[in-house]
Amino acid sequence: MPSKLKNKRGWNFIRSVASTLNLPDDCEKISSDTESLASTLNLPDDCEKISSDTEYKGVAKGGQGGAAAPPPKDSKKVAKYNATKVLILKRKKPEGASSDSDDSVGDLARPSTSKEPNLVPDSSINDCNKNDIGKFIGQASMLSTEMKKELLENTWSPSATYDFAEDAKHLKRKFNYSWLETYSPWLAYSRHQKGAFCKYCTLFPPNPNSFRGVLGSFIIRPFCKFKDIHEHCKKHMETHFHKMALEAAKSFLGSVPVDLQLNKYSRGIIEENRKIITSIISCITFCGSHDLALRGKHYGEGILEDLYKLRIDAGDLVLKKHIEHGKKNASYRSIDIQNEIIAICGDVIKADIVKKVKEAEAYSVLADETADISGTEQLSIGLRYFDEEANEVQEMFVGFVELKGLDAKSIAYCIDEFLTKEDLNPADKCVGFGFDGCSTMSGKDGGVQAILRKKYTKALFFHCSSHKLNLVINDLNILPEIRNTMGTTKDIINFFRESVLRRKLVPNIARLCETRWSEKHKTIRVFKENFPVILEALENLSREGNSATRKNAFQLHAAAFKISFILCITLIAKYSALLEPVVNALQSIALDVVKASQHVKRILQLLKSHRDNPERVTDEIIKDATVVAEKVALEEDITSMPRIVGKQRHRSNHPAESPSEFWKRSLIIPYLDSVITSLETRFAEENTPSFALSKLHPAQMQTMSVENLTETCETIAQFYNLPNIKIEVELWQQFWHNKPNSTDQTVVDILKEAKTFFPDTEKALKILIALPCTTCTVERSFSSLRRLKTWLRSTMSENRLNGLAMMSVHRKLIHGNLQDFNNKVVEKFTMNPRKLYFN
Repeated sequence: MPSKLKNKRGWNFIRSVASTLNLPDDCEKISSDTESLASTLNLPDDCEKISSDTEYKGVAKGGQGGAAAPPPKDSKKVAKYNATKVLILKRKKPEGASSDSDDSVGDLARPSTSKEPNLVPDSSINDCNKNDIGKFIGQASMLSTEMKKELLENTWSPSATYDFAEDAKHLKRKFNYSWLETYSPWLAYSRHQKGAFCKYCTLFPPNPNSFRGVLGSFIIRPFCKFKDIHEHCKKHMETHFHKMALEAAKSFLGSVPVDLQLNKYSRGIIEENRKIITSIISCITFCGSHDLALRGKHYGEGILEDLYKLRIDAGDLVLKKHIEHGKKNASYRSIDIQNEIIAICGDVIKADIVKKVKEAEAYSVLADETADISGTEQLSIGLRYFDEEANEVQEMFVGFVELKGLDAKSIAYCIDEFLTKEDLNPADKCVGFGFDGCSTMSGKDGGVQAILRKKYTKALFFHCSSHKLNLVINDLNILPEIRNTMGTTKDIINFFRESVLRRKLVPNIARLCETRWSEKHKTIRVFKENFPVILEALENLSREGNSATRKNAFQLHAAAFKISFILCITLIAKYSALLEPVVNALQSIALDVVKASQHVKRILQLLKSHRDNPERVTDEIIKDATVVAEKVALEEDITSMPRIVGKQRHRSNHPAESPSEFWKRSLIIPYLDSVITSLETRFAEENTPSFALSKLHPAQMQTMSVENLTETCETIAQFYNLPNIKIEVELWQQFWHNKPNSTDQTVVDILKEAKTFFPDTEKALKILIALPCTTCTVERSFSSLRRLKTWLRSTMSENRLNGLAMMSVHRKLIHGNLQDFNNKVVEKFTMNPRKLYFN
C-alpha cells in the first residue's frame, strides 16, 4: 500500500471514489485495482485538502460558485478531472439539495463513452414508487432492517403494460418486460434510474476489504445496454459477489436480523424479570390470603423466605437463579418492597371493587369502628351494591381508616373523604348509610348519619337489623328473673372455662358473647341441653379442690339448683331457638329490606299467637322443666305454690290459685309482652322512601289498591327523581296479578322481569336492593383484624394492614383468578422505575 494511503480517512475516502466515479467498463487508463485508482487520480492523503490542490483549484472554486477552470485537453487526465469534480461537488453540495438528485453533478455524474451514452437520472420524477430500487443505490449501509426487508419482499416492479419506450428515448433499444420473469427474482427495473439492477447486489454489496475491482452495471448504476442483456445477466449471475449477495439475502430473510435479535433478547430479559417478580408476588399473596406472618425475628427468616425455598425446591429455576446469582441491590426481598407489594395487592382488589360500584345504579356505605391490639381506633368501611354482571347483591369490605378522633365529626369526615377520594359520586349514587345504634353514629342531630345526610340528601340511615334484634334480647333483662338467670349462666360458663381441668368435666361451651349473636343463641341451647351434667360437676367441685374453687362452685350450684332458674333457662332456650335462624338469616349478604321485614313479621305473628294462648306455653315450659328437675334430683316440688306474703318488695306478688297460674303471670306473659313490644318498636316501618320502595314487591302490592300504590310511588318519584314510575306502577301491579309464587321471590328475582318494559321500576328496585340491612360485612373484618394485628405484629403500618386485610377478606376473589390478579399487581409494580427491566 502506498505511504500516502496509510491515512485512514484518506483510505476510506478513496473507497467511496470507486462507488462514485461511474467509469465506463472500457476505460483504458484506470486500473480496476483500488490502489491503482488512487495512484492514477493522484488524490492527496487528506480528503479535506482536495479543494486546496493547485491543479484543481479552479474546480473547487467552481463548486463554490467561482469560475471553473477549463477541462484538460489531455485525454489521460479526463477521468482524473471528472472524478475530482464529482467528489468536490458532492462534498460541497449546496444546502437544500436533494439527496436523490444528481443535478449538482451535471453531465459529469457518470463518464460516458461512445459505446454507452451519458445517462443522467431524471430527478424531476417524483411520482416513483417508494420501493423503487433505484432510489437506494449506494445506501445499503444506511437502510434499516425493516426497510431492507421491505425492499427484498416488495420491490417495485412495472406492470406488463408499462411504457418502457418512454424511458428509452435516448437509447436504441427499450427494456423488455419478459426479462424480469426470465431472471427472476434478482433482476429489478428502476423507473427512477431508467435501467435494470440486481436487487440482491444493491442491498448486499460486496465488502470493500474483500473485493478487488470496480463495481459497475446492475449494482451502482443501471444496466442500459439492452441488446447484450442476456450475456451480461448470465455473466453477472456467475460472479462471486452476486452469489454472496444471494446467500446474504436468503440468510437475512431466513434468520432474525441483529436489531430484532436485540429486541428478542431484551424481551427475553424482561420476561425473565417478570417471572421473578411474579414468583415473589405469588409468595406474598399466599401469606396475605392465609393470614400468615411474612417475616421472622431476623432478616432472611420467616414464612416468606421458606416459601421462596419451597418454590425453588419445586423447580422454579428462574427464582433460584435470581436469589443465588442476581444483583444484591435488586433482590426485591427487602421489607420496603414487601410493604409496597402488599399495598399494591390491596389497591388492585379495591380498584376492582370500586370499578364495579361505579357501574352500579346505586350503592350504600357500611361502617363500624373497633380498636386493634395496639389501641388504634380503626374504622371499617364497606360498600353494598347490585352486581349486574353476576346478577347478585354484593357487600364488599374496602379497607380500614385510622381514626384520629372518636367524635361524630371525625368519623363523618373520614367516610366523606373516602367517598370523595375514590370518586364514587356519592351525591347521586349513594342511597344509604348502614351503622350501629350508638349515639355517635345514629344521633338524629349531631350523629355521623345526620352530618352525612345534610351533604348527601338521597342517602338514608339504616340501623343494623342484627343490632336491633340483639337489643330486643337485651331488653328482656328488665325482668329480674331473666336478668338473674342470664348472669348466673354466664358466671357458670366462665367458671369452667377458666381452668383446663374444669373444662374436661363438662362439654365444650362457648362464652356467652354479647357481640357474636349467633354464638350467643347457640351457647344458651348447649347449656340447657347439658344442664344436668353441669350441675353434677358443680356439686363435685364444691366438695373437692382448693377453697376458692369449692366456694365458687357451691355458690353457683346453689343459684342454679332452683325451680325458678330451671324454668327461666327453659323459657329462654325455647325462644332463643326461635330467634337463632332469624339471626343467621339477617347476616346473609343477599338479604334485602323486604326479606328482613318479612322475617320480623313472621316472628311477631308467632309471638302474638303464643301471647294469645299463654296457658299452652306455660304448660309446655313446666313440662320441660319437670323433666330437667327429675334428672338433677331437685328437692323443691315444681308443682307447689311459691311462698306469697302480704307485702312483697323484691318480686311481684302475683295472685294465683295454682303454680301454673303463678308462673304464667309472673314469668311467661311478661316475657312475651317484652319481646313483642321491643320488636314492634325497633322494627317499626317508618314513613320513608325506603319503605315506599318495598311496596314494589309483589308480596306488598297484592294487598294494596291502585290508588294507594300510585300515592306511594309519588314519594319515590320525587325523592329518587324517577318521574315515569307513576305511569309504570299500574301496569307493574297488573303484571304480577295472580302470578303463582310471586310473594316468595326476592327483589333480585323480580328485577329480571322489569329490565325491558319498566325502566324506572328497574332503577327503583336496584335502589331497593342496595339499601343496607345489617353491618355484618364490616364486622366480619374485625375478625380478620384480630388475626392480622397480633401482639407480635402490633407495630404494623396502616398501608401494610390494609393490604393484608384486603387479601385476607377477599381471598376468594384472588384465588378465583390468580393469574389475572398477579398480572395486575406486576403491571402496577413495574410502573415505577426499577433496577431490573420490566418493560
